Amino acid sequence: MKTWYERPEEIANLLNPAFCGEVIRRCITKYYQNTSVPFQYPLLYLILPIVLHKATRGEFPSSSRKQMHAWLQENQHVRIGFAIRAKELVPITKESIAFLMQLDSLIIDGNGSIQVRKYRKVKLEGHTDGEIADIMNKAEMIGKWFSSAGTVPTIYTMWGVKP
Repeated sequence: MKTWYERPEEIANLLNPAFCGEVIRRCITKYYQNTSVPFQYPLLYLILPIVLHKATRGEFPSSSRKQMHAWLQENQHVRIGFAIRAKELVPITKESIAFLMQLDSLIIDGNGSIQVRKYRKVKLEGHTDGEIADIMNKAEMIGKWFSSAGTVPTIYTMWGVKP
């Protein structure tokens, strides 16, 4: 991982741990609103490459009623390049996880189960529409999808990658 001063300004601004951490938190929070099955550690590495990729986000259905596997069957092209994006975003995901853990916002137990601390959802002033709002909404949709998609290996297989 490059230091902040070695990163391109756009990368440092857009992929900072606070923003990416909030994306991850919203996904996990929505996951737990829909199931009591523990959120597993390997799923953390799928959130950012799905949600931050504008072309993939643009293909999402308008509602989360459609199941993830059905949507992926209809939109198989979103998996093209996904493995590369996921691999490239591993350091950003790790940095975001470390940031959340330092703030005591994310807890990982010995079994790899993830918990987020309760928090008051902050309204993003000036970002109630547009790309930031879209990213946050889609992160929540992914959380809901993950809650009903099955096991970690099943979800990874749907996206065409290995844990």
